[in-house]
Amino acid sequence: MLDARLETPMEPPRAFAIFSHCFTCTKDTLAVFRVSRQLASKGIAVLRFDFTGLGASEGEFATTNFTSNIADINAAIKYLSERYQAPSLLIGHSLGGTAMLAAASKANSVKAVATIASPSQPDHVLHHFGQKLELLEQGIPVSITVADQQYRIDPQFIHDVRKHNMKYHLMFMNKPVLIFNVVHDALVSGNNADEIKEMVNGDAVIVNLEDADHVLSDKHDAEFVADMISNWYSGVKEQVSFF
Repeated sequence: MLDARLETPMEPPRAFAIFSHCFTCTKDTLAVFRVSRQLASKGIAVLRFDFTGLGASEGEFATTNFTSNIADINAAIKYLSERYQAPSLLIGHSLGGTAMLAAASKANSVKAVATIASPSQPDHVLHHFGQKLELLEQGIPVSITVADQQYRIDPQFIHDVRKHNMKYHLMFMNKPVLIFNVVHDALVSGNNADEIKEMVNGDAVIVNLEDADHVLSDKHDAEFVADMISNWYSGVKEQVSFF
């Protein structure tokens, strides 16, 4: 079972969205929490959830990978579709944004995607592993430390992220994408935003965040991102006849 929270506006929602968090993060990470709340104030209901094995979701993190992340997103799409309304917008932070792009390529209800400080390929996350990557390549499980927390990683993880090529996932995805690039990001360089824009077939817009950090720790940055998503989505909705 996955743990999730649905942020709802006071009035009937003009759209439903899903927000996925970054690698080893949770649905309560500042970027996810603040952007979701701000979007709800703009009339967009947002389901934020913990990937398998993280936060309050069940399962073992060591057994997860990029494929399971996509499966978790699909489960969230199915939940909203059956209980409320099919989501038309997917939003993801960092690796969560990369997974959202992959999921959106096969999700008919999804009409638009927004990514925040996301790598263009899932194997980008391997930079967290340092010298331990060599052990994983030899089939030896390791523990890595991210933000002072330890996480067990099994060798299957690196094999999985390396088999996913986003060019393949996005080859047939003709959907608009809003790409937030954190200019001085210490984790995800700006060329990733450019590469995502080149890969998508739909209209892609890059928004540069000059003063933000990777996790949008300044609430004003999160509010700006949410406002941009809301305004951009309204424009997309006006242009796309099948909303």
